[in-house]
Amino acid sequence: MELKDVLRGRRSIRRFLPRPVPDEIVREILGEARWSPSWANTQAWHVSVVTGASLRRLAEANRTAATSEAPAGPDFRMPRAWPEHLAARTRRLFELRSSIASPAGADAEATGPAAFYGAPCVLFVTVEAGLETDYALFDCGILVQSLCLAAHDKGLGTCIMAMAVRDPDALRAVLPHAAGRRFVIGVALGYPDEQAEINRFDRERAPLDEIVTWAE
Repeated sequence: MELKDVLRGRRSIRRFLPRPVPDEIVREILGEARWSPSWANTQAWHVSVVTGASLRRLAEANRTAATSEAPAGPDFRMPRAWPEHLAARTRRLFELRSSIASPAGADAEATGPAAFYGAPCVLFVTVEAGLETDYALFDCGILVQSLCLAAHDKGLGTCIMAMAVRDPDALRAVLPHAAGRRFVIGVALGYPDEQAEINRFDRERAPLDEIVTWAE
């Protein structure tokens, strides 16, 4: 694809096909994304590729958490209070998404957010515990953007999911290699269901003049 087509065509996918992503393609995506820039080339990120039984265990933990009264305890604060002019954009998005019919019953359980929208693979990005994180988190954001663009270029879809890391203790229980690390974000990865309306609605972006100022 042309770069502009990758940038404009990438979108958050919320309905995936039950089709596994070959390991070699995941490795290609990660191999391309690792060239992302980072503070003084520190490359402080780490990615856990989760599929199969481990992913099913995480989805079950998510469903259990959703029915409990225990509050979420992510490793990094997730802001909820946004200035009104920014919060209005979120409301418009949620209103649009709520107008689209959602799956029901067993289908909803298998393809809802707790199950990572049915994605067969989720990439969890972490950093070392105790690390000064301001720029490490910024760098992880660059890595995630690179992952998403590389995936789109290969015909795959992604969804960047803060919800995926709301219970880091459950993640560390399933992923013991992540002990001593803090979870930044999860990225659902798979083949998009092109027929699902939730993957096809028109998206909104602020006009350029609203977000850019020229100083001469």
